[in-house]
Amino acid sequence: MKHALLSLLALAGALAAGAAQAQAYRCSNGNAIYYSDRPCSGPPPSKLGAYGGGSRSQAERAPSPGYLPRAGKPQEHVKYLSSECSDIAEAIRTAPARGVRGDVISGLRDEYQQKCALQDEEARRQHRQDERARSDQLRAERESLALKRDESRRQSEQCNGMRDVIALKRSREKSLNETEVAALRSLESSYNGRCLNR
Repeated sequence: MKHALLSLLALAGALAAGAAQAQAYRCSNGNAIYYSDRPCSGPPPSKLGAYGGGSRSQAERAPSPGYLPRAGKPQEHVKYLSSECSDIAEAIRTAPARGVRGDVISGLRDEYQQKCALQDEEARRQHRQDERARSDQLRAERESLALKRDESRRQSEQCNGMRDVIALKRSREKSLNETEVAALRSLESSYNGRCLNR
């Protein structure tokens, strides 16, 4: 009788242990995985029959909403794509931030490769070409501005030189002959036309 009672107690303990294992939850906190006898916070919990083992559910593969990565910046060449390929590219870019599962992202990448590979290559070529044209235009504008600055500086130096000569000749105008006075008037006229209206 005593032996039968011990056997029943052992069996009850084993059943209780099995029931405890049946109520275990596999939870994640960022990159860390832990087990709990209470439901996980965040996405729907996955109840395990025992610690470890078993295939991972879709809820387990999806990242925790509290730890979603930020979507990267859109690539420049995407604006050259058709609306369909642009939509797929945008879906791939924002998928991790939206909590999309890895197998879905992989499917999107396959679809993009099948539908948009040639278009993607052409869009990248077009983007590089436009970037070169934009760079060439900016360089031409900088060079033109530099030439204008150099010309303005050269004219300022000429006007300053003419002004100094005029001031010197005017200080000695009484001692100048008619030819020298005429040259002074001509220089004054050139100075007025070239320098006073700048």
